[in-house]
This record gives sequence, C-alpha cells and structure tokens, in this order.
Amino acid sequence: LLKNLAAVLGLLAIVWATFLLVSYILASTLFPAIEQAPQNVFAGILRVIMGLAIFTAWILIWYTLTNIWLYEVLLRE
Repeated sequence: LLKNLAAVLGLLAIVWATFLLVSYILASTLFPAIEQAPQNVFAGILRVIMGLAIFTAWILIWYTLTNIWLYEVLLRE
C-alpha cells in the first residue's frame, strides 16, 4: 500500500511540474499575442496556434503517462 501511495504521489508531482512548465510556456506565447494584437495579426495567430498545440500535447503526454503509470507501476503485482 505504501509503495502504491508513493507511486501515485510521484505521478502527481510529475503532472504538477509539467503543468507549471506548460503554464509558463502558454503565458510566454499567448500574452504577447494578446498585447500586440493590432500590430501583427499573423504572428498573434501563430502564437495562439502554438499555445494550443503545446496544451494539446501536454494533455496527450499526461494521458499516456497516466496509462503507463497505472498499468506498469500500480498494477504490476
């Protein structure tokens, strides 16, 4: 039980750390697009698309990591 609890806490720590990293990346890409919207529309659109792609990739990586963690770490026994 203690081993499974440690595995779940490890997964939560990894997901939380990647969430903070993705939040920083999104903030650095989307906020300049919002602030400079009237100046260069094409660059703003590309930044928004890049931010959405990064967020989508994070969701897919998180889902894959969770499945691997569940089937290979927690249900190993």
